[in-house]
Amino acid sequence: MTNSMTNRIAPQKRFSQNFLTDNRTAAKIAAVLEASTDDLVLEIGPGTGALTKHLVALPSRRIVAVDLDPRAVEAISGMVQQSGGRLSVQLGDVLKVSLDDMFADVPTTNRRVIGNIPYAITSEILFWLFEARTSMARAVIMMQKEVALRCVAKPGTKDYGVLTVAAWYATTPKLMFTVQPGSFFPRPSVTSAVVRFDMRTEVPPVPFAPFMSFVRAAFSQRRKVMANALASWANQQGIALRTVTLPEHLSVTTLRAEALSPDQLVELYLNLTKPENQPA
Repeated sequence: MTNSMTNRIAPQKRFSQNFLTDNRTAAKIAAVLEASTDDLVLEIGPGTGALTKHLVALPSRRIVAVDLDPRAVEAISGMVQQSGGRLSVQLGDVLKVSLDDMFADVPTTNRRVIGNIPYAITSEILFWLFEARTSMARAVIMMQKEVALRCVAKPGTKDYGVLTVAAWYATTPKLMFTVQPGSFFPRPSVTSAVVRFDMRTEVPPVPFAPFMSFVRAAFSQRRKVMANALASWANQQGIALRTVTLPEHLSVTTLRAEALSPDQLVELYLNLTKPENQPA
């Protein structure tokens, strides 16, 4: 069963649009949110409203759909009245949205985010979610399968990397199910997957942005040991790697970043940035 509203909007490349058209898949994605009567939901890029109509069917208190495409806002405006005023549709860039401002009257535990996000800006949206982790309880995101696998990868695997560590830092990610190309229009050349991110109430004892700068450096040269990969980062920090004493299991001279778990990367970062290793 497909969503008839797709015919109203011609997908545009500048918006990186692949509209979800399969009704069963849309219902399945909405169900993953597990929204209650006290929850407020932000939908990223409602497009033709295939997912939106199922969000409206949930018992959530309020749904806000934000899209950059004015045609999408117009296409689903009819759902506002059908929702009894529970749905509002806004034209805008979700990357500029503040959940604390939008949902100021609702506790963080009752804030949810959901969306079939454009492949072209998947990384930007995911990092926006991770940085806003204290402003929501859960996010359900459909993305390219290969990106989803990176979010839930294990150390030592080819998919393990920067995105894995970022997702681990902010959330407990879980790959829920995959979605075949035939569920979209236009049909993408890749399989998609839905990932549920439950935001962590306690995060590691390191600041997100500086730690992720370190992680990016550590994974910047995957085939090289960390002493080489971290050389530029350490130089910028004023840290002389050769003079730093580290536990044997954190050796930067013999190990690659992919061999360390996220917890061990945090431990390494804390060891490297100890006050005694900082420039005078």
